[in-house]
Amino acid sequence: MLAGFLFLGVWYCVRFYPQQQMPIGREVCVLTPEPEYYQNDCLHPCIRSLDEEMGRYVMTYSPYYQWNNKVENPIISFSSSWLDWNNGRVLTDTPQSGYNSDPNVFVSDTTVYAFWRACGTPLCTELGKEEVVLGSRIVENETGTLADYQVFISNDWQYGDVTQSPVLVKKGDKYRFYAVWYEYEPMRKNRGIAIWEGTSLSQPDFYLSDTVAFDNPLVCDKLFQRRLGGGRILFFPIPKRYDLWHFDLFEYRGRLYMVSCAEKDDNIMLSVSEDWYHFKTLKKPLVNNHFSENFVGYRQYYYKPTALVQNDTLFLFYTANSREDSNRNQLFVTKKLMSEIK
Repeated sequence: MLAGFLFLGVWYCVRFYPQQQMPIGREVCVLTPEPEYYQNDCLHPCIRSLDEEMGRYVMTYSPYYQWNNKVENPIISFSSSWLDWNNGRVLTDTPQSGYNSDPNVFVSDTTVYAFWRACGTPLCTELGKEEVVLGSRIVENETGTLADYQVFISNDWQYGDVTQSPVLVKKGDKYRFYAVWYEYEPMRKNRGIAIWEGTSLSQPDFYLSDTVAFDNPLVCDKLFQRRLGGGRILFFPIPKRYDLWHFDLFEYRGRLYMVSCAEKDDNIMLSVSEDWYHFKTLKKPLVNNHFSENFVGYRQYYYKPTALVQNDTLFLFYTANSREDSNRNQLFVTKKLMSEIK
C-alpha cells in the first residue's frame, strides 16, 4: 500500500511539475511603425520563410499595448533576421467601431498574402456577421502594400466564433483555414477547431467544412510556490485542463503540427495530426512560465506562438509580457531539434 502511494506521488510530481522541453527563450527586437502609438508592442505574431537559402522572412503581427484593442491593427514586416524586425507597415487602421485582430501570413512560392480578423466593425454590421476574416495579396514586399482586400471567411454564431486565430495552409490542390472554435457565452471555453476549405485565393470560395473536437489535455500548473535559499523557486504542482485559445500550424514530414497556448496563460503546447484533422497534444509543454521564472526572473504570461522548421530544427516564437513594462507584449524565440522533442 505504501509503495503504491509513493509510486503515485512520484508519478504525479513527474507528470505535473512545471517543466518545459525548449531552452529558455531570448528576446526578439520588434520596432513598430508609429512607436508613440503602437509602443513597439507585438502580441499576435505569424512568421514565415520567404527564401530559406537567402535568409529572408516575413511576419504579420498586431500590437495590443495595455490590452487596448484600438491599437490591435495588423502590421507586416520583412527581415533578413528573425531577431530583428522593423520597417513594418500597418495594413489597415483602427475602424470607426469594433477592432482588428489575429493577423496571419501565407507564402505561396514568392507571393505573400496577409489576413486579419475584423470584429464588430462597420463591415461586419453591413454583412450581418459577428466577425469576418479579410485578406489580400501583398503587391510590394518591401513596403507591404495591399491589393484590394476581400472577405475570405466569416462568423455568424452570436455566442462564439469559428474564425478565431485563423491560419491558412495548403493541402494538395485545396486551401484550408484552420481556426479556433470557441464559445464565449454562456461560458468561455474551447470547443475545438473549425476547418474551412476553398480552391482559390483570388476568388475566395471558402466554406466551413468541419468542426473537430480538440483533446484539451491536463497540463501542469502550480498550487503554490516557495522560494528557497539562493533564490530558486520550488513549485507544488496541480493539474489543470488546457483551454486552446490561439495557435499556429506548420507542416513537417507529412504531418501537420500545431503550437498553441491558452489565453494569457502558462503553457505553450505542441500537438500533431497525422490526418490533418485530429490533433494529439504532447504532455510536456514546449515552454512553461513557472519553469522559466527561475531563469528569467519574473512571471511571464503567454498569448500566441508561431513556429517554423529549418534544417530539422524547430524555431518557436512566442509573446509574453515584458519585464521592463508589463503593459507591453514582447516577442521571444527558442529553438530545438525536432528529433529531440518528445
